[in-house]
Amino acid sequence: MDNKKSFAIGLAAGIVLAIIVLFGYTVYDRQMRWSGQMPPNAKIQEIYNRLSEVSIFPFDKDIMMDYMYRGFLDGVGDPYTQYFDADALEAFRVRTSGEYVGIGVLVAEHPETGHVTVMEPFRGSPAEIAGMLPGDKIVGVDGEDMEGRTLAEVIEQIQGREGTTVVVTVYRPAVSYLPSEDDDQTTEDDDQSTGDDNQPSEDEGYQPAEGKKLDIRVARATVTIPTVFHEMIQDQTGYIRIGGFDQATSEQFSTALEYVTNQGMKGLVLDVRNNPGGILDVVAFIADHFVPEGVITFTVDANGRRQNFNATAEYLGIPLVVLINGRSASASELLSGAIQDTGVGVLVGEQTFGKGIVQHLYYLSDGTAIKATVAKYFTPNGTSIHGVGVAPDFEVEMDDELSFQIGRLDPGEDVQLEVALQVLRGLTQ
Repeated sequence: MDNKKSFAIGLAAGIVLAIIVLFGYTVYDRQMRWSGQMPPNAKIQEIYNRLSEVSIFPFDKDIMMDYMYRGFLDGVGDPYTQYFDADALEAFRVRTSGEYVGIGVLVAEHPETGHVTVMEPFRGSPAEIAGMLPGDKIVGVDGEDMEGRTLAEVIEQIQGREGTTVVVTVYRPAVSYLPSEDDDQTTEDDDQSTGDDNQPSEDEGYQPAEGKKLDIRVARATVTIPTVFHEMIQDQTGYIRIGGFDQATSEQFSTALEYVTNQGMKGLVLDVRNNPGGILDVVAFIADHFVPEGVITFTVDANGRRQNFNATAEYLGIPLVVLINGRSASASELLSGAIQDTGVGVLVGEQTFGKGIVQHLYYLSDGTAIKATVAKYFTPNGTSIHGVGVAPDFEVEMDDELSFQIGRLDPGEDVQLEVALQVLRGLTQ
């Protein structure tokens, strides 16, 4: 009898508990809906179900999910916090490795228009051979409009399998002048001149040119990114230009420095104009050649932890001028700031971009990844340049369109380099 009574009581209690749980869940679910806090998975499924019923456009749920992840990270409010699907992750990996299959061109977002713009076709690359020029704005890829696309999305569209071709539609800004039909002395380089100071008048047989769109067919190939360029210029002066800091840059820089040193270099112009940055360890390696023993830079993470990047006692100790401009960003600002703070060199050019934060890549279990901003970096004196930039010691402005052609300008067109050489001569005398 006692057992039957206990069973009955237990059964009744179980039923009551079930009713309470069910009623409580229903109330909770209604409250979640009423307050706009529907569980995310349930909301996504509800949206998907409704679209499946009514949308006149076909859609792919996997693609929608990738866009959702990107949008989710956009909510952080940091343009450097990004989601990479598997394809974008592979593209990012090859870009930072220094070797990839593509057309061989350095691109960046134009600071005013936002267009993805050609900074420089690599020498001997498929892009250069096909006729792509610095300043070309990429507006289409294989007939698909690239207006409003991010830098990563445009790069992803251009890259592909080795041996295939891609049609890149560019908008080529108006050049300053074109020759008249009866002028047979003008070279191709003259045709592409963008200088205004020496523009001939129409009386001399020149007519203004208008910008135009061009479809350029380019063969994809394995490209080793040449991030470092070097030469000897006047008065035993070495010139080294660094276009970015990726995994191949350290070796290329060592080769360049060895060359100019063996040529009897007495002073050095280090050019980081248009350099968007790159790997922190790589720029620390390069800075170690110029900065005396001590702190090159230090980072501080979200928990206040500090990490120092230090220079050794061995460094060049020669007269040094660094060229910078508004597209010198991140790691190039770190290098410039360290040289300026330690007093081992002089900065010439324009205020830098102002990106003083560090990103780290985190791999996810499904083969995708996120890139998150994890720390701020500081110059040796403890200055944060984020949102501010590094100020030059000698400010020299340069026409924006000309600045996109750095490395391809005729002697005398690069006014910033001319001033750098004058400053360097003063340091070596």
